[in-house]
Amino acid sequence: MPIFVAVGVTGWLSFRSGQQSVEMLVRKLSEEVSDRIESEVATYMKQPQVFHELTLAAIRSGNLNVEDFGELERYFWHQMLWDDSIIYSYYGNEAGEFIGINVIDDGKRVLRIRQQESGSPRQTYELDSQGNRLGEISVGEYDPRVRPWYQNAKSFGKITWSPIYKFQSQDVLGITAVAPVYQPGGTLQGVFAINISLGQLSEFLNSLEISPAGAAFIIERSGTIVASSVVENLLVEGEAGQTDSAENPNRLLAVESINPAIQGTARELFARYNNLDSIQTAENFKFSLDGKMQLVAVTPIQDGRGLDWLIVAIVPESDFMGYIYENTRNTVVLSLAALVVASILGIAIAKWLIQPILRLSATAQDIELGNFDPNSLTEVTKRSDEVGQLARIFQDMANKIYAREQGFKNQLSLLQNETDKAKKAMLLTQMSDSSYFQQLLIKSKRTRSKAEEFQKIDVAELLKKVSYFHSFSDAEIQQLIEMGYRKILYPGEYVCREDEPGDAFYIILEGSVEIFVEKINKFLTNLGVGTFFGELSLLLGIPRTATVRTREDTVLFVLDREGLQKLLRNYKDLAEQIAQALHEHKAELESRKELLQKMGLLDDEEGFNQNPLGWIRNRMATLFGL
Repeated sequence: MPIFVAVGVTGWLSFRSGQQSVEMLVRKLSEEVSDRIESEVATYMKQPQVFHELTLAAIRSGNLNVEDFGELERYFWHQMLWDDSIIYSYYGNEAGEFIGINVIDDGKRVLRIRQQESGSPRQTYELDSQGNRLGEISVGEYDPRVRPWYQNAKSFGKITWSPIYKFQSQDVLGITAVAPVYQPGGTLQGVFAINISLGQLSEFLNSLEISPAGAAFIIERSGTIVASSVVENLLVEGEAGQTDSAENPNRLLAVESINPAIQGTARELFARYNNLDSIQTAENFKFSLDGKMQLVAVTPIQDGRGLDWLIVAIVPESDFMGYIYENTRNTVVLSLAALVVASILGIAIAKWLIQPILRLSATAQDIELGNFDPNSLTEVTKRSDEVGQLARIFQDMANKIYAREQGFKNQLSLLQNETDKAKKAMLLTQMSDSSYFQQLLIKSKRTRSKAEEFQKIDVAELLKKVSYFHSFSDAEIQQLIEMGYRKILYPGEYVCREDEPGDAFYIILEGSVEIFVEKINKFLTNLGVGTFFGELSLLLGIPRTATVRTREDTVLFVLDREGLQKLLRNYKDLAEQIAQALHEHKAELESRKELLQKMGLLDDEEGFNQNPLGWIRNRMATLFGL
């Protein structure tokens, strides 16, 4: 009975454990698929918004003129070269003018442009590999102001997304990232736009290896499909009286998908939540579809700019339970056979054999623990059967093993002592070897020789190459050398680190350095002979914002705060040159405005914004007593 119960309970627990493990695995798989899709979609949809942010920043800084269509044409060309995932980047304004570069089906890029001086039709030109116009391809009517992307940007008044619509240039569904541009008075000037084809999302979903019958799709809150892992037409014919226009195409609902899993899951979603707008966090559930359990993971994806979709991953439990059912059948058959054999043999020999074998087992464990008692098997050795014979042999083997083990322990202890002595002797031999000290002496001579080479560097000649000291005479350069000092560093040494006080100005006389931000592990640039660094932090009295480390043997000329103060007092024209040079770094000063405010150095922010040069002069006068 115990064997019968044990086999039955073990088989049942094995099945339940396997079933639960599979369910956990399937749930985890569906969640990971959903997370992977979310990450891919977020990355894919974020890129156009980043481009718009950069474009608006370029306009605000005066680096991009939206009224110069030649400049816009070059801008769009380089934008598409930088990211080949962009299929169409363009701009339209309130005057009805339009310009954009589009990747057509054969991979060629074309320019589409409509200007007032060229008439109302939009012209299309083929572009070569350098972005030059080859010739006019076509002419057609086009008014950007009536397109859904332009209307949506005009309504929202900020960077956002258009509704999903059918592209006019290509008969595919897509969505457009739009960014309105306003004139200083607040009047809309035009709209920048970047098209994204939803077909690429469907291709990504189709490439995922979910499970043999698994599926994934993305829907809007209304239930219309955005992308699907199942190849199907997302544009459908409308009912009588409905029109299929580019602005309002007839799109496929998830509940009407040709895939039973997608169709059934969509119906289950509406039945569970009634209104898909109520799904604001990741949800997991399972339901039965045609008698088979389906595990579903639903993840909302929102970007705060109008994008509001649901990612749905479906994994049928049956894709994995087949292995469990097959294993269960084999386990039942083998368990029943083992049960019959074990029951018969167990009843026959248990009383006769088990006890002496247990005694042998206990003795073996004692030997392993080093607690062997030679008399522990005396009772068993008195038996005349095979067990008694086995016990006598075992006892004889145990005595020999125990004695041999003790001998091995003694030998191991002696060997350890000898090894320690040999190590000490070898160390003394190395220390007494004259070649060991000769190698150290050679290394020292090489280092000294390298330092002597650095001493021969013409510091005066290199200082003249620095822009601040172009006009200095030889005598003035010599006075400058006396105000600072030379510093020799070897590869991998840190010159200064971010957040440290800016207390020195460095000029590279020999070698090179790398500049990077440690906090975010971001490389910035490399500097070589004749260049300088550290002047901004020293002159404005703010901490270092980057770390500098040598890339090779490097010689620096260092001018500390005291030396710089003396230099500026002697050469007031130089102070004005440096102030003018710092004023040219407007973008860098703007980026450090928050740091200056935190340090209490920017009491008059309005004065800083209106006259940065005056603020720099006052700051230098305060720090250096000019």
